[in-house]
Amino acid sequence: MIEISAKEVPEIRARMADWARDPGLDGAGNWFRFFLGPHPPGASDSYVFDRVDDVAATIAGTLAVQLPASELFYVSSIMTELARHAASSLPDYRLHPEDLPSPVGFMVYAQPPVPGTASGPHDDVCIVSWGPGRGGVWVHTWAPTSMSPAQRGVVQIGRNLAKADHHDALQRARAAAARNLPPPSPDNKPATSEEAADLWGAHLLTTWLPNLERAPIPPSFCPPHGYEWCALTPMEFTEMEGWPDGVSDSQSSVAAESKIALQRTILATWLLMGQTLVHSERVHAPRAARRRIETLDPAIGTAVRYIDLRRSRTESSGHSTDDREKSGREYHHSWIVRGHWRNQYYPSRNENRPIWIDWHRAGPDDKPLIGGERVNVLRR
Repeated sequence: MIEISAKEVPEIRARMADWARDPGLDGAGNWFRFFLGPHPPGASDSYVFDRVDDVAATIAGTLAVQLPASELFYVSSIMTELARHAASSLPDYRLHPEDLPSPVGFMVYAQPPVPGTASGPHDDVCIVSWGPGRGGVWVHTWAPTSMSPAQRGVVQIGRNLAKADHHDALQRARAAAARNLPPPSPDNKPATSEEAADLWGAHLLTTWLPNLERAPIPPSFCPPHGYEWCALTPMEFTEMEGWPDGVSDSQSSVAAESKIALQRTILATWLLMGQTLVHSERVHAPRAARRRIETLDPAIGTAVRYIDLRRSRTESSGHSTDDREKSGREYHHSWIVRGHWRNQYYPSRNENRPIWIDWHRAGPDDKPLIGGERVNVLRR
């Protein structure tokens, strides 16, 4: 996967916002109606949606409002690695609105934060958008459109079918379903390539029949901005033991452990962004990109907050020279303190909040390091 740069983020968001507001067949409204439907499996069991809610329309409408208004963030590779590591030991915590880096946000990771741990498109998730929603905050995850050979074939069939009249496409899907053919498999291998193509095409048409009965096929089939919507997680401001299951376009294929790994990494990123070990600076889109963005929406912003680590400390504040003199201790070695979460009490909340204590070298600088030297290279 090609790493996204911070300067690309404003244009990515602008294209996604334009798609979210597009009322045509290639816009978000029709995309969600076709792929998700008004009442996707699992949505009726959510505390966020009622059985009478049109889930697809609600999600599309929310994105149309949130994406243009979101503050942009870019998380560097080294910051992404820290968030992934810190998430593995993150204690259960009650999220507060002020823990979010902004009320409405659009955050791009330089690389997928949990590669190799999730199935389906969640393995490649690199964009997170959020904003107020029923029950707390709605968090959307996005991944680059997969273009494996198999996916390219499916996309091409979908695009060709979208060129046909919707009624004709619907009739073809109903005819394919009436044939009741078994799906392609090693035990059901056609004799010729033509028969294989026919079987595969009939299987896809049968699979898409429910989709075609509720909406036309989006002409681009995949979102034209190049990123697949993966899931919506309605996140409560409440005690957490992982996040609740969200509405997803591949609900049955995603392991709960993998989803929680991703979601807790996002939470760890938010918490780390509010701490002093993080450095933030503003980056703007290139001039050519700003012109393209202006044609989509002259009012949309082009500044990104670049999130990176500050230079690591060499001395823990808990082991300063003054402290050693007061305690009367004399250390004969220095040592590495591993990164860890520590609960810090906040009187205004009357409760603890996790803060990350980054790794640091403790003890006197002029004493040998137990375990040998450690070298870290941070991109600046």
